[in-house]
Amino acid sequence: MIARLLISASIKTRIKEIEKILATHFSGGNLSHPDLLYIKAGEKLGIAEARKIKEHFSLKPYSAKGRGVVLEDAGVLTVEAQNALLKTLEELPEDARLILGADSDANLLPTILSRCEIVILGNEVIPESGFWTSQNDKIVKDLEDLLTSSTEERFEYIEKLKNKEEFLETLLQYFHQDVIRHKDFLVKLLQAKEWAKHNVNIRSILEYLMLVMPQKI
Repeated sequence: MIARLLISASIKTRIKEIEKILATHFSGGNLSHPDLLYIKAGEKLGIAEARKIKEHFSLKPYSAKGRGVVLEDAGVLTVEAQNALLKTLEELPEDARLILGADSDANLLPTILSRCEIVILGNEVIPESGFWTSQNDKIVKDLEDLLTSSTEERFEYIEKLKNKEEFLETLLQYFHQDVIRHKDFLVKLLQAKEWAKHNVNIRSILEYLMLVMPQKI
């Protein structure tokens, strides 16, 4: 079973969809069902809550077919909590239900997003994080050119690049603007950032990313 991430700027829209899903699994949508852990918007979501979720799924269901967890506002999960939830997301029991609501994907790690079925409710546009107003225009222009360049041209650009660390950060923020389409590449970028922290050669990291970076259509 895969977790489901419901994205909508409207909390009412998210709750309505959550209730519709729960109605088929937990006695008509009973929020106090013994097999359901329901965390409403406004509640703290830290490492303690991540452990509580893990423990909830470790228990056998009381009366439902499987256990369930709902977070109305998963966007407030701390980074530590998100990392603690990764194994839970990967190993959900077959009949389990994990439903995450969020107003956007901006505060969720790519590793979380890659493990969820992402559902955009309605015809909403996910708000941008402000990247375009804060980044250097030339770097962004270079990156957009690279999306339509050959592998050889990409390697030549990396060879001449002066600030390779800044470019890695730009890649991460650029692709986060369209995380739903590029979540697999974002996972690779996140791993690349970890390699850089452990002193792996930055040029080698960027050349690898140029090999696996999507082509702009």
